[in-house]
Amino acid sequence: MEENVRNISVDIKHRAYILYWNEQNTEYLTPNTVLLSIFLLIGLPGNLAITFVYQFRLNKKTDGRYFIVPLAWIDTAALLITGAFNLTQNSKSVMFSRFGACKLLTYLCYVLTCISLYLLIIIAIQRYLKICKPFGRQMNLVWKRRSISICALASAILFIPVLFYYGQVEIRNPKLGNVTGYQCNKLPGSTINLTLLRIYQGFGVVGSIGNVITVTVLYILVTKAIIRQTSKMKIVETKVENVSVTTSCTVEKKTTTRSTEAQDIHPTKPAPRNTAYRISFMFMTISIVGFLAYLPSWIFILIETNNPEFWKNLPYVSFHIRLTLRRMYMVNHLCNPFIYGVFDREEVRKLWKKGIRVVLQFRVLRDPKI
Repeated sequence: MEENVRNISVDIKHRAYILYWNEQNTEYLTPNTVLLSIFLLIGLPGNLAITFVYQFRLNKKTDGRYFIVPLAWIDTAALLITGAFNLTQNSKSVMFSRFGACKLLTYLCYVLTCISLYLLIIIAIQRYLKICKPFGRQMNLVWKRRSISICALASAILFIPVLFYYGQVEIRNPKLGNVTGYQCNKLPGSTINLTLLRIYQGFGVVGSIGNVITVTVLYILVTKAIIRQTSKMKIVETKVENVSVTTSCTVEKKTTTRSTEAQDIHPTKPAPRNTAYRISFMFMTISIVGFLAYLPSWIFILIETNNPEFWKNLPYVSFHIRLTLRRMYMVNHLCNPFIYGVFDREEVRKLWKKGIRVVLQFRVLRDPKI
């Protein structure tokens, strides 16, 4: 009986120490928790709004904005998973007791963020074909859908090793009687496992650099094509104006006829051309922001692998700056709605009005008294 009481007392004492230790860490991580909450409060409504708005716009499946809705859905899912995972790590920093949840959440974070990046490559290829090869083969609806599936499948396969290298890690606190806690982190292993992890991450870095180079080259070609086509159109417009001025001195009937003929020599319509250019610059900006947001995270992941003690004994301010940079990848998933709004604000405004009209009509049908 006394032994049972003693065991219960020890267990209660252990739990009290764990709760105290976890509460200390949670309080220490409060600034980052507030920042992550702001990310979610900004990003989730923004992506859901963009999904709602552009879903009404995409009546034509060949529209250049086709990838906006899938990208917004992926960003929404990535924000939910990464936000929930990071907030759980902050609030349960030494009480992450679910081994399977740790592996699954870590894996999903990598997969979803990678799908978003791979999709930017597909978008860059599509814009290259649209602008640089307008009379060549284009990505039809079938291949657009397949490309999204390919991105998802490739990401799911490439990050399977993450399931073996991350999990529940046991840690001890000598200051609290050597009490034991659990974190979701890289699993300790032999020198061979660490070497394999470094090789795997090395391939990941090379692949990421290749992605950046591919997207950069494609958008450089797109930019050159836009500049070249814009210059040609200015020359054509100048010639058209000169023809109109020359014919203005003739008989009124002839003037009207020739002016009409002069307008017909435009090789392309300016409005669709300008829209295509604007969409290309919009996706170009999304790619640049995305890679800049991921760069600090990639750097810190490599540092953590080579220096397990990196996060220990850091000054308060330095720790939070580094932690913010480590989780900067979330910015990529929350800023895209604002980029859409800047580059496509007229379209977004029209679509919002259309969406509001649809909602009002629906309400009128349900309640004729409105």
